[in-house]
Amino acid sequence: MPLPSALNSVSIPMLLDWWQQRKRLASSRSNLQTPLPRGDDLYLQTYYRLMEVYSVVKSGGVQAQMEAVEAFAERESALLNRQLAQTDAAEDLSEVEKGRDSLGRLRDRQKIEQDLHELAATSRWRLQALTAIDPAEEEIVRQHLGDIERTLMQPQYA
Repeated sequence: MPLPSALNSVSIPMLLDWWQQRKRLASSRSNLQTPLPRGDDLYLQTYYRLMEVYSVVKSGGVQAQMEAVEAFAERESALLNRQLAQTDAAEDLSEVEKGRDSLGRLRDRQKIEQDLHELAATSRWRLQALTAIDPAEEEIVRQHLGDIERTLMQPQYA
């Protein structure tokens, strides 16, 4: 039976059973790189989605993670902006000192500006990933948390 890729309409126990079978198959061949049997691609994509949502649920949920991203970005941005201000303040040095060290300050400024740009881009990416989690997906993973953890922690023997 084909699985839809959305977790809010998938049977988590069926997906976890599939993963256990896949682990047993990989263990018996001692190779996790074995090509997937025909038709398993959708199961694997859905399993990846399950693990993505699971990690967010285990970390407090979408709302908590969004707040954490925003707080981290705010702290790091403030720190980087202070560093920029210090670099700009160094511009007020005497002409002799300025000439001797202006290239180093320019590089420092460019690095800090790059860090600010990467911080903003990374924060946007993470927030987009979090908002892409449907509340129904979060809830179904929360409801099956015990089953998911038992499956993840269960050792496999060939």
